[in-house]
Amino acid sequence: MSPEKNNKYHRLRRDAYVDWEILESEAFQSLNATAIRVFLRFLQKRTFTKAGKKGNKSRKQIFNNHGLIFTYAEALAWGIPGSTFLSAIKKLIEVGLVDLEHQGGPHRNEISLYAISERWIDYGTDAFKHKEKSRVLQQGCDVHSRLKKIKDAAETCSEPLQKAAVIDSKQMVPGIRNLQ
Repeated sequence: MSPEKNNKYHRLRRDAYVDWEILESEAFQSLNATAIRVFLRFLQKRTFTKAGKKGNKSRKQIFNNHGLIFTYAEALAWGIPGSTFLSAIKKLIEVGLVDLEHQGGPHRNEISLYAISERWIDYGTDAFKHKEKSRVLQQGCDVHSRLKKIKDAAETCSEPLQKAAVIDSKQMVPGIRNLQ
């Protein structure tokens, strides 16, 4: 077991219950191993109450499927890199096993809230309601879009690039301080 998994802060001593209908569903069958691990962790995070009389051993458990939190730090503690975790979350939302209740932001204290969904029942049919995880930043404001804009601007520039002068590090140039 890796040192990240020994992190007691992310340890949950709770069982994850999976209905047999989910296991046999087309939505669950389309998941990769990481998405299954993330989904099982979501199931483990649910809280429940018992309904029925107190002395009855066969009391039914009622799960609270809303307000589930799974952070990137927790995923990393489980050995799941950030980009892989994002792909797993997107896949779970895409197939209808998880819904995004609140989109967190790029800042540290803005977390996303998730809910276990039942949209998976209609997955693969015309009745399926397609959802996807939206981008946190506005389109074009992320690093990759910015670099692409700079590259495109450089390629379409009609002026020739100026040659750079190489200066020996020991040579003193007027107006430039020697950094040694």
